Amino acid sequence: MKWLPLFLILICQAQAALLANFQTSRGTVVIDLQYTKAPQAVANFITLSQGTRAWVDPSTGAVKRTPFYNGIKIHRTANDGSFRFAQGGSPKGDGSDGPGFTFKDEFDASLTHVPYCFSMANAGPNTNGSQFFFTGSLSQPTFNNVHTIMGLVTDPASRSVVDAMIASGPNNTTITGVTFSRTDPAAIAFNELAQNLPTVIRPEGNLVVNRNVSATWNLNPVASTGAVFRAFRSTTLVTSPNSWSELVAATQHVGITQALTTPVLFSVPLDDASNPKAFYNLSVANHPGAVAPSTLANRTVSLLVGSNVFSYTFNSASTGGFCILNGASVFPFSLSDFASAAHHVNLVFDNGTAFADPYLRFLLFKIGCDSASSTLITGRHVSSYYTYNPFNPWSPLGTGSGSASITR
Repeated sequence: MKWLPLFLILICQAQAALLANFQTSRGTVVIDLQYTKAPQAVANFITLSQGTRAWVDPSTGAVKRTPFYNGIKIHRTANDGSFRFAQGGSPKGDGSDGPGFTFKDEFDASLTHVPYCFSMANAGPNTNGSQFFFTGSLSQPTFNNVHTIMGLVTDPASRSVVDAMIASGPNNTTITGVTFSRTDPAAIAFNELAQNLPTVIRPEGNLVVNRNVSATWNLNPVASTGAVFRAFRSTTLVTSPNSWSELVAATQHVGITQALTTPVLFSVPLDDASNPKAFYNLSVANHPGAVAPSTLANRTVSLLVGSNVFSYTFNSASTGGFCILNGASVFPFSLSDFASAAHHVNLVFDNGTAFADPYLRFLLFKIGCDSASSTLITGRHVSSYYTYNPFNPWSPLGTGSGSASITR
């Protein structure tokens, strides 16, 4: 019987490779991080937790390099017969923000949303940032291939803490710290700083002000493919809630071009310089391997929705064009809303009176751009139709997801 303790130790070491000790006001959750199956998600979680990756404060726009999660609350929970989860990672506490950059999904067939997973929360395909969730005592198969699983909670004590977070409801659990331990050579060799994640910098350059006309930031060096520029402004520098506001119109995404030339961003208009004084926090998030466009001019977006194929061909102004439905029906459309970042594009199409069903007039497609060739961007989408209900404005269209492509 003398071999038994050593045997148990060897088993524990084989199972416990890279562990996160997720400390909260309700206790500590030990997470077995799946770094070989979701290396970017795990590396992102480690570097944000330790403050070894720069991020953008969503309240002020300041670039910081401090432990990200300390003091953040679990802002969303569900606890019923269908869903049990606890979600956090939002500095503002409303689920609308993140670290100022995004990265792609990582799916592995061996990982499914069984009870007590630790996964990335997102706002559509390829929009991972800082938000996460724990599943509770129920399997959540609808989350499979939608959310990246980056860890498993296996020990009973940690699962009890997850249950307590879920039972306590939103904003009643605070993250107090995250530490990590590595118990085998492969985990020790895993380099979280070498996983091709985005980097955030304060852009160098100079400010040019034309009083009551414009304030423009000239970048030196210039930004290129995959860069996302953001700007925040304060007129007082007083430390108080809402003293800083994001200049949304100044946001610039440098997307891939049709001819595969290297696009560059030289300067960005910030505002009209009408304030007596103004202070700016600027950031650039550089995304390696970015494959999303910043314009859809002269491109065709094809979307599989159930058994239907929508092919939207844009004009040179990227404001609208013509749609071909299932290779036959042709109708004009206009673009009601458009937003893009390094690996995703969000579109709201106005189909006008093309359909008798009024619920098919406005369609929202969130497209994750996975790969690109010289002529084609391929990926996935989640789709919704407009419900005209202000409390629940969007509802899944058909199966709610499908393949997508953008010819260029």
